[in-house]
Amino acid sequence: MHLLLPTDDVRHRVFRRTAYLVPFIAVFIGCSREGPSRPYVARVGPVELSEDDLAGPADSIARARGKSMAFINEWVVSELLYQEAQRRGMADSDQLRKQLDATRKRLAVEALLEKEVYGGGADDVHDEEIAGYFKKNVSSFTLREDVARVSYALFSERDGANMFRASILRGSSWEDAVAACQRDSVHRRDLRAVARNQYFTQSTLFPDELWKLARALPKEEVSYAVKTAAGYYVLTVHGIKHVGETPEFEFVKNEVRERLLIERRRARYEQLVSDLRTRHKVEVNLSVADTAGGIGD
Repeated sequence: MHLLLPTDDVRHRVFRRTAYLVPFIAVFIGCSREGPSRPYVARVGPVELSEDDLAGPADSIARARGKSMAFINEWVVSELLYQEAQRRGMADSDQLRKQLDATRKRLAVEALLEKEVYGGGADDVHDEEIAGYFKKNVSSFTLREDVARVSYALFSERDGANMFRASILRGSSWEDAVAACQRDSVHRRDLRAVARNQYFTQSTLFPDELWKLARALPKEEVSYAVKTAAGYYVLTVHGIKHVGETPEFEFVKNEVRERLLIERRRARYEQLVSDLRTRHKVEVNLSVADTAGGIGD
């Protein structure tokens, strides 16, 4: 039987569903504990909030005070509600105990999966493994949109952009031209942004005129200074791949790594469950399950 590996999204939803119960677990377990010996910050009946509960780094005294007051107010309201729930017998009800048990079970399972499936050095993936996986499954990474590998420099003034372009046309490499511009006492203030051999799609290379230029510019040719609302761009295209083509490895490297991790984790998850099934006796009474849960074909 193929077992479905819980995704990160599912794991997050589990925590969101159970997070609201965690404070009640802490209160439920610690409600009989004696109060601290240090002076208390707030008190509701016999229960005290200590200074240690408010300790923590803060950017400023004003922010710390505001944060503390918000925490104190929340604590007071929470304690008032809890003590009222206690008075009405709700803090020790069968329903609450079932919720606490279910929450404890979910958190314990999550801790086990974190250790045996998601965590540890088993998630270390080397570049050789990633490259091998890509080569073996290259057909599954076909591009769904055009991708261009681009370098650009953005200047606030046209003179800086033209000087930069001229330097490259005289034979300087892209890196040397950027370094020369950064050393120039006049034009270094004009240099606003630099992209070096980065991958862009139509949705990530903007403004729009840059993408149009990237599609039309011959490979490794340096563009003229292109005026945009952000400033003057000088751009060069190192390569472009189109829809349906195989992308360059570096463009999909992170995606390949994630796929490899998912497969590894699924295998570890299935192995863990398989081992547990052989270690423990499992019985399912289908006739009772059908009646109780309305299970159908």
